[in-house]
Amino acid sequence: MVALTDGARSIRLDLTALFGEGVTIILDWYHLQKRVHEHLAMMAHNKREREEWEQRVLGSLWKGAVAQTLFFLEGLSVRNEAKRAELVGYLQKHQDEIIDYARRCATGKWIGSGRMEKAVDQVIGKRQKEKGMSWSKQGSRTLAQLKIAELNGEWNQLFAA
Repeated sequence: MVALTDGARSIRLDLTALFGEGVTIILDWYHLQKRVHEHLAMMAHNKREREEWEQRVLGSLWKGAVAQTLFFLEGLSVRNEAKRAELVGYLQKHQDEIIDYARRCATGKWIGSGRMEKAVDQVIGKRQKEKGMSWSKQGSRTLAQLKIAELNGEWNQLFAA
C-alpha cells in the first residue's frame, strides 16, 4: 500500500496502525513545494534570490535528491537562520518520504493528494460544514459512510429489503 500525505505525524501514525509497517508513505509534492516556498521566502534577502534558490531546491527535490538539497541549503547565506534550520529539519525528517517525483509522474502515477482531498471535501465538507451545524464523531462518521454509498451508486443496495 502506498499513501500520499501532507507529512502530518497523525496521518502517518493512523496509517501504520491500520496497515502496519508495510505501508509506503510518500510526501505529497504540493505540500513539499509549498513548505519549501514558504521557508525560502523567509530565508532569502530578496525575491530574485528566493526564485533562484527555489528553482534549484525544487529541481533537486523533484528528482528525490534530498542530500544534494541539504548540501545546497547549508551553503547559503540566509537572512533568517531559524527558518533554514526548520526547512533542513523538515527535509531530514521526511527524507524517506521524498521520492523521485519525476520518475513517478512519468509512469502516470499520482504525486499529490489533491484528488483525495477533493473527495473528502465532497463527502464531508459540503454537507457537514454548513453554518450553525455541529456533529458528534459518530454522527459525522455515519453521514460520511452514507455519502460514500451515494457517490459510489450503492444507495439502493444499502437500503434494499
